[in-house]
Amino acid sequence: MKGGSEARLLFQQLQNTGGEIVLVKLHNLYFGRIFKLIHSLVKQRESAEELASDVFVQLWQRREKLSEVINPEVYLYVIARNKAFTFLKQQLNLTEPLENIEDFRLEVARSPEELLISSEMLNRINAAINQLPPKCKLIFMLVKEQSFKYRDVAEILNISPKTVETQMGIALKKLSKAFTFSTT
Repeated sequence: MKGGSEARLLFQQLQNTGGEIVLVKLHNLYFGRIFKLIHSLVKQRESAEELASDVFVQLWQRREKLSEVINPEVYLYVIARNKAFTFLKQQLNLTEPLENIEDFRLEVARSPEELLISSEMLNRINAAINQLPPKCKLIFMLVKEQSFKYRDVAEILNISPKTVETQMGIALKKLSKAFTFSTT
């Protein structure tokens, strides 16, 4: 995953020097992705921004213990997930937070190979993604959009790697089925 070794280095620097500049670098590197995860769970922009910022406050408060962290990216996402779930519990109006995942949009970079995909086909793919069950959609987003490994997604969502594998199988089967029907 991009930034993994950079995050590890920044975690070490944050622990060793405790410099705010290092925290700012981590914030710049991960805030957008953490915000997106939290927003997909809490569905409130301002709250998601606050919670994403709180992730970095917590990181700053725990900077002396960062040498114990094996995978900094997963660590950040687990903090984010926990903050989102704590927020949702406090709201007491959601019984299944994964039911409220915002629609996922697949964005295509403009490389020559990717330009071959028609916008109609892309719309069909996005429609199929949005038809996935909420938990399946979240797992798909973390694996495909955020490029996390199955074991990392399992740790982030506090589920087994086998569940991640099963959910990805379901997602890919449904997407394949939707793709097959859309081309015939």
